[in-house]
Amino acid sequence: MDPIQLSVFSETARLRQVVVHDPGPEVDQMVPGMMEKLLFDDILYGDLARQEHGLFRQVLAKVAEEVLDIQDLFTEALQEEGVKLAFIGDLKRLVGLPDDTCDSLRGLAPADVARGVIGGLPWDDMPSHTRWEQEFDYRVRPIPNLLFMRDPASVIGTGYCVNSMATWAREREPLILSYVFRHHPRLRHHADQDKWFDQVTPLIRGEIKAPVSLEGGDIQVLSPKVLAVGCSERTQADAIFLLAERLRAHRALDPSSFDQLLMVLMPKQRSAMHLDTIFTRTSDGECLVYPPYFLKGSPELLNVTRIDLSHAELRMGTQPGLLKSLRAVGIDLEPISCGGKDPILQQREQWTDGANAFCLAPGVITGYSRNLATAEALDRAGYRVLTAGQVLADPGLNLLDGKKYLVQLEASELSRARGGPRCMTLPLSRADA
Repeated sequence: MDPIQLSVFSETARLRQVVVHDPGPEVDQMVPGMMEKLLFDDILYGDLARQEHGLFRQVLAKVAEEVLDIQDLFTEALQEEGVKLAFIGDLKRLVGLPDDTCDSLRGLAPADVARGVIGGLPWDDMPSHTRWEQEFDYRVRPIPNLLFMRDPASVIGTGYCVNSMATWAREREPLILSYVFRHHPRLRHHADQDKWFDQVTPLIRGEIKAPVSLEGGDIQVLSPKVLAVGCSERTQADAIFLLAERLRAHRALDPSSFDQLLMVLMPKQRSAMHLDTIFTRTSDGECLVYPPYFLKGSPELLNVTRIDLSHAELRMGTQPGLLKSLRAVGIDLEPISCGGKDPILQQREQWTDGANAFCLAPGVITGYSRNLATAEALDRAGYRVLTAGQVLADPGLNLLDGKKYLVQLEASELSRARGGPRCMTLPLSRADA
């Protein structure tokens, strides 16, 4: 197949290629004692989660040219024996796998390596009744958070970030994405100069002792010139400055590239773990927000540090309000309130990812059906509210007819995992902004 040309200059332009991950056996292995360490608030019913995710993928495919699964891409990236062995060596250095486990992995076919690294490898001789006497009693533990493809990597413009996760539970995911970008036949043409951020490679080489964290849920490409990045519970300011400096150096060579990075200073709390849990674009002129953090006059209005990338060194200044900061750089957005006007519903629906919309095209978004007040607010803003079932059952429905749509996803299981539609997607390419 043709090479994939990375191109994301917008949060709203028509989706071309996107990576997701169908929740596999890794979510079926979780017991209550593992939840907190694996960042979940509940255990999932895997069969229903897969059914819900399957409908989500079908909705994406109504607009996107390709909906890809990271497990397939990872398997294809490991087809060369040398690449497979190099990955196992790097995995050993990253997470400290014992030699006998590495030997077992080396003897597996690429597809089995990918399944084991994602879904987990139990000890062969472990009696079933003692299997969960110790948490994570696995040769290779499962990584259920890979469902949220947004976080371990990001595409910014024509380049990419191998992100660095804030928590132990997700440390393996960026290594998988690094190998996909560097070794998959459709992606490996992107050279090192296309990489904006990578703490995994220097960590494995022993060049740094501890990475600074940057997660994709905090990164939003708001125009071909402007990024917004949340400084949050999961993303550190030092990582944002590293990204900004790399983009500044690139702009010195290509003056048409990004010239502003808006760092949103967020509360360090789980309810607002990433910027996209409280703010997402829904159309060229609108955004979905958690009102207390963004609307003028709120005592909780978030400050923003504007980082100018257009000079020989980074220049910074801080002011209150992301919407005001965006207007100053030419992006004027009308806010739509997650949860509507009721403060109680705002809190409830923000917790269940009401603000985490994902754009398939300008004004065409997906969201969870449980967030009724948010859907009503979008309806008042001119969005036609449809269920995923209605969209998939109507072959004559054209989501690209220029009208605005909210496609509601039934997600009683997926929503338990504390991530919404944007969290579950890694766009590789969108149409020109």
